[in-house]
Order: sequence, then structure tokens, then C-alpha cells
Amino acid sequence: MNPHQHTPSMNQKIFETGLSVEAISAYLICCSLADADAPISTNNLMGLWNSADTALIECLEVLEKKNIIRRIISGSEGSEVYLLTDIDKWELD
Repeated sequence: MNPHQHTPSMNQKIFETGLSVEAISAYLICCSLADADAPISTNNLMGLWNSADTALIECLEVLEKKNIIRRIISGSEGSEVYLLTDIDKWELD
């Protein structure tokens, strides 16, 4: 057993939020990066996103507004970094 192994980041509750397919997709990519111990940065996300960059930015704004992700670094355009928040911090109302 690997002592550094951790629980996957994705929470199934995301599918019960009523968020758009695109926002859920953005969340899943964020989880994938977190599970790979890679920064959840807009640059890394855009490398995996298969739609328009503006759509990704809109999805990140939705996830941030719902407190599903939290911006921890605000830099020049494309260099923002996020963290996933615990489900008990999500604001789904």
C-alpha cells in the first residue's frame, strides 16, 4: 500500500447540483489535476479543456461563485490558481 495515496478529489454530489454539463466538466478536470498533484491553474485547465477558453472562464466563475473551487492566486490572465473546497463549504442554494 502506498502511504502517499489519497482519496480521489471528485465528489459525486456534483451531479446533483443542477450545474451545467460544462461546469461539471470543468469541475471534473479540476479534480483530475488535483489527483495528479498538478496545480489547478487556468493554464493547466485550458490544456485539457476542449471548448472555447471563454466557456472555461465562465465555468470557473460559476464554480467559484458556488464555492466549489476557491481562487488562491490571482495573477495575469491565464495564471490563476484554484483549490477544491470541501463539500460542506459548497453553496448550492
